[in-house]
Amino acid sequence: MYLKSLKLTNYRKFSTEQNEIEFISSKLVKVDKKIENQNEKDIVENDNFNEEIADIDVASDTTLIIGKNNAGKTTIITALDTLINHGKFGINDFNYRYLQRYLKEYDINDAKINLPFIECVLTVELEENSDDRISNLIPFMLVEDVDNSELKICIRYEIADVSFFKSEMEKLFSEETEEVTFASFFELLNSTDFEINYYDKNAKKIDVDFKISNLMELQCIKANHLKSDHCLTESFNKIIKYRYEHTFQNEKREVNKKLKEVNSDLSKNISKNHTDIIQKVLERLISMERMGVQLSADITFDKLIRDLIKYEYIEDNANVPEDQFGLGYTNLVMIIAAIIDYIEKYPDSSFNSKINLISIEEPETYMHPQMQELFIKNINEAIKFLLSSKNKDVNSQIIITTHSSHILNSKIHSANTFNNICYLSENQFNAVAVNLNNKRIMPKEDEDEESEGFRFLKKHIKYKVSELFFSDAAIFVEGFAEDIILPYYIEKRKKLNRRYISIFNINGAHGFLYKRLVEALGIPVLIVTDLDIKRENEDEDEGESVYNTKAKKTVFYAQVDCLKGKETTNATIIDLKGDSDLSNISTFIEKDNLCLAYQGKINGYYATSFEEALILNNYDNEVMNNILKELKPRIYTNIVGIKPDYKKNIDNSHHFTTF
Repeated sequence: MYLKSLKLTNYRKFSTEQNEIEFISSKLVKVDKKIENQNEKDIVENDNFNEEIADIDVASDTTLIIGKNNAGKTTIITALDTLINHGKFGINDFNYRYLQRYLKEYDINDAKINLPFIECVLTVELEENSDDRISNLIPFMLVEDVDNSELKICIRYEIADVSFFKSEMEKLFSEETEEVTFASFFELLNSTDFEINYYDKNAKKIDVDFKISNLMELQCIKANHLKSDHCLTESFNKIIKYRYEHTFQNEKREVNKKLKEVNSDLSKNISKNHTDIIQKVLERLISMERMGVQLSADITFDKLIRDLIKYEYIEDNANVPEDQFGLGYTNLVMIIAAIIDYIEKYPDSSFNSKINLISIEEPETYMHPQMQELFIKNINEAIKFLLSSKNKDVNSQIIITTHSSHILNSKIHSANTFNNICYLSENQFNAVAVNLNNKRIMPKEDEDEESEGFRFLKKHIKYKVSELFFSDAAIFVEGFAEDIILPYYIEKRKKLNRRYISIFNINGAHGFLYKRLVEALGIPVLIVTDLDIKRENEDEDEGESVYNTKAKKTVFYAQVDCLKGKETTNATIIDLKGDSDLSNISTFIEKDNLCLAYQGKINGYYATSFEEALILNNYDNEVMNNILKELKPRIYTNIVGIKPDYKKNIDNSHHFTTF
């Protein structure tokens, strides 16, 4: 049994559309029974312990929630935390634009008008062998659900006294001389009693006493949780204390025995050297016939353990205090410490009647890029080591929120898939959730992880394209020339230079592989590519003669002045246009959030490449002619002659880029 999805309606940044977040299932991860009976000391001393532990692929079993700042990542975790650990919403949890729209459309004469509400729908997937956990869901199960694999739980934060609210709204509309202000409406909501109600999938209210906390547990690891210079010392003190109380109880009893002896010896010493002196001083001030003083040692296990641990780093055999080490390492160890704490407190038996969630918020805080790339692996190794010393079956769903392209890249390559990634963006100031997977972003023939298209896309994601997920817009180009020159023009445009526009050199002809990903992300994307006009042998019949050094002969290539009967070999143009015919091609192709641009007619001819278009536009430019003369002296002299006639560059632009 696991949490399959969470749908948020009218909650903070989430509205009524594209508001469902999907999660990956948990997997029971078990320690190899061969080492079940080994003690912890043996495990620690065994350098090869990883080889004996069942493989744990945390990366593939992790739901990654990505997006830019203020996209709604934290909102998702806050919603889960509220539902599971607190169970109480507030007026400030409403989507303000929803409330503004509600007030604007409110009709006091409409008796059936809906009341303001926040709704959260949890979809729970029932896996095989989950009978031991099904009891918590019985209130929501209908007769027809016996054979269903999933169950929906609807939680609503809604008005408790409907009559009171409606009567107060009538007063509000009658008292306001003009339009009712949002401030007045919000004040009314603030004074209105709300309640949490549960409903089944048929919107029938569940009257039994039920709490989500009976079904799920959530361990939140917050971002930037370095609260003091000694946060690691404090964290590991708590862990050691818990381990003594629950795992090493015999050792704790031995410690308590020794503490009694220490307390006794210290008390005798204190009485001899300190109590008697104080007693004699007091006798000179007041009557001490019926009273006295007693000082004694009071070292308890709790007091001792509170300050037992001092965390230090070791660097080149030198101990370094934790407050003198880098914040990135400290943040990483804090995350690991929180997971250690969670694993330690996880039930020892395989039976666990709850869905277990671990959320890690923005782990990239303070970390350099390489550390971010290795982050998931570090968590993986930590869990492996912990399980090696515990006979525990871990049944937890891990949720990571991030705006790090490096963690995204690590997730894709570690898991070798685009599955289990929830991309958050913003539309009309509302959060938009897009759940990615191979089927959604890859053409059908490339869904296979071994396909050429899949490998191509994953390769480019690794080197740069993961930035696409955090961009305001993107431009895909075909060559290095466009990649170099476009940033210059973007910087010159005021509306553009204030946006994060990414430029990716992916070979524009391969842009079709990004089509479905771009459609899913919803950001504006421009693909700049070549027309790639298909040339047949019969094209070699007109134009200036040029000596082809490779073919060792003089050939003729006609310039393209008309697209009638011409076809393209460009896969992206074919994909977006629907065919290869260039006869009726428009100035550009626009579809949804994607625009495809290519060379138009320049000085009477169609260029087939960026370089040819550059020559056609600048045929009489002195700098351009000097470059052509230096790079291709024989061809240049052949075309323009000894006494240069720059207009001949127009009729022979294709020759410069062909030979």
